[in-house]
Amino acid sequence: MGGYKFEQYCRPRGDYRIRQIIDFLDLMKDAFRCSVLYDDHSRPVDLTEQGLGKIFKKIAERKSPGPGIIEHFFTIDPRKRHPNTVRIEIITGHHPEKVFMDTYNISMDDKRKVPNLDYLEKSIEIFKPFEAYLSENENEFRLDAYGRQQYVPKFDKPTMIRGFHYLDENMARSIGGIKYCLKAPAWNVERFCEGVLIELTPRLFDSNDPEHLEIQKEVMDYFHL
Repeated sequence: MGGYKFEQYCRPRGDYRIRQIIDFLDLMKDAFRCSVLYDDHSRPVDLTEQGLGKIFKKIAERKSPGPGIIEHFFTIDPRKRHPNTVRIEIITGHHPEKVFMDTYNISMDDKRKVPNLDYLEKSIEIFKPFEAYLSENENEFRLDAYGRQQYVPKFDKPTMIRGFHYLDENMARSIGGIKYCLKAPAWNVERFCEGVLIELTPRLFDSNDPEHLEIQKEVMDYFHL
């Protein structure tokens, strides 16, 4: 369970956010140093509004109106099953009346694949999500992240604080507000984008490091999570 996942959550608004997705995918090409991204069928992806729109339209035609679409992109041809492959998951276009969120995620099964965090910050500036974080799979399992989320089905507040965690102003308000967040006992907390960015440790969060776990506990106790 040593992998990491960068997750970004946006309130649904009924469109695919194609321009933002293109900017995000271009950013990921730079982050992972690849010249092209591939789809599930190992085909190079045309990262233009026309090319991406065509992919999304085909998926949407197979679904009933309302729910969004799901598509995966890969940094290396998935047929090769290369160990350095990074998977990008796009879940977008949900109708505002649906309970689902639009999410833009990156799965990395090894800490060595995690890019410079500046890229994650730039991604947040592209989508302006209400919540985004870099989670460690082992930490998610130990703290039962899935179970915690079931008690907050509308994503009204964070359920835990990860090593790298962004909250917009409304989400920050749910745990005390921006000013309160800025006083959290983490390594770094700063105003960022439309909210606040919390970084628990100067290095990538590691659930096998007792100091990292202690800092996480102190911060979550501070926020009563």
